[in-house]
Amino acid sequence: MKISQQIKQQREQRHWSQADLAKRLNISRESISKWESDTALPSFTNVIKLGELFDLSLDDLIKGDDKLIHNFESHEPEPLSRLSKFVLSVAGLSIVGYLIGLALHMSASNLRDWLELPFIVTLIWLLCTINWTQMNRILSKKTLIIGGLCLTFLLIPSITQSIHDMISGMWAGIMQSEKDGYLGVILLFKSIFLK
Repeated sequence: MKISQQIKQQREQRHWSQADLAKRLNISRESISKWESDTALPSFTNVIKLGELFDLSLDDLIKGDDKLIHNFESHEPEPLSRLSKFVLSVAGLSIVGYLIGLALHMSASNLRDWLELPFIVTLIWLLCTINWTQMNRILSKKTLIIGGLCLTFLLIPSITQSIHDMISGMWAGIMQSEKDGYLGVILLFKSIFLK
């Protein structure tokens, strides 16, 4: 049986619409329609997801579909995905930044101080450009939890340092004002009583 027929049969057995299946696979309904009408073939990743979703082995899912098997066998490796390019770019920029910091003999705390404002500006920019509706459809609950934990672990040292610096600054100001206050009282006392 061709995979197009298999997908349609399995979907209909579960009383799912094409939109229901598309939502479960995080793809468009049009993709499901193209697969079922045999105008496009699912990627290997999507075939694996379909097998898991329908509780079928890959063999059961693609057996008899020579066109799909030939497509997998002759498929050339894909060029780097956008995510791979992004990760490599971030790693490269981080290494360049580290080397610049070394060349300028900057300590880690100085480097962090210099990068704090650009980080905040870029983070706000990123948050404003994200399509949150699409992001909600793409990310699973597990991914959101892991991402939240990573962000929390990343922010804890910064928040701790900021609070520590704020308290230290306030305390230094209080101590300075006390010192200035005592000096003022002494000068007042001296001017009144030691004329």
